Amino acid sequence: MERAHHRYSAELKGRLVAEIESGHLSLREAARDAHTSVTMIQKWLDEYGRYKPKRDVVEVVMKSEQERINALEKALAEAHLKLRVYDELITQANKHFKTDLKKSFGTTPLPLAAGARPPSRLERSAPHSDARETPTTNTQGDSARRSTRKR
Repeated sequence: MERAHHRYSAELKGRLVAEIESGHLSLREAARDAHTSVTMIQKWLDEYGRYKPKRDVVEVVMKSEQERINALEKALAEAHLKLRVYDELITQANKHFKTDLKKSFGTTPLPLAAGARPPSRLERSAPHSDARETPTTNTQGDSARRSTRKR
């Protein structure tokens, strides 16, 4: 005995699935009307149906994982609080100094006026004092120091 293979149109499948989902037909009635099996109707429901069957998924969380999650959530909450405090600190400093610290922080200094020289490395790193330094008059000692330096 040879089995007959039927091809069903997507329109027929969609109509049967819609009737099953609306409650007008049962799986068995739809299979009988379409001259097919209940298994085939179930496949059509999976393919064309709006309501996918929910799989039972059980999430197992170990106690140590739950503790870690709680610790991470606590750390995140503390970080958010710290961020809010820093933002408020910047806002208050902006009001006090009448500037916008967020925009001016990390910017390059303004260009020098015409004819002015940039500060040397020593001037930038040395602490500011009002006492003027006197130039060294011992040129012989300077040349001796230079000659002993490793090159």
